[in-house]
Amino acid sequence: MKKSTAVLMITVVTLAGCATFEDLFEKEQEIELSAVPAAALNAAKGAVKGIVLTEAEMEEEDGQVLYELEGTANGKTYEIEVTAEGKVLEVEEDE
Repeated sequence: MKKSTAVLMITVVTLAGCATFEDLFEKEQEIELSAVPAAALNAAKGAVKGIVLTEAEMEEEDGQVLYELEGTANGKTYEIEVTAEGKVLEVEEDE
């Protein structure tokens, strides 16, 4: 019994050191670009001229489905967060 308790404690401490509480319960999931609504894709493409989208993630935040699209343009990598309806919430340029 003592050994299993020790293993459990080590596991909890390890998880706590690797991620925040929010990270453990994050609802992001990678999806195919073909699964992203057209309005969201078009909004992301309009937000960064010449972007070639390469990856997509979907998450639910406060009851709303959001899409984080990643791609490259002009030698730079961008992450664009959009709603399913096509509203751009954030454009982030990775360094």
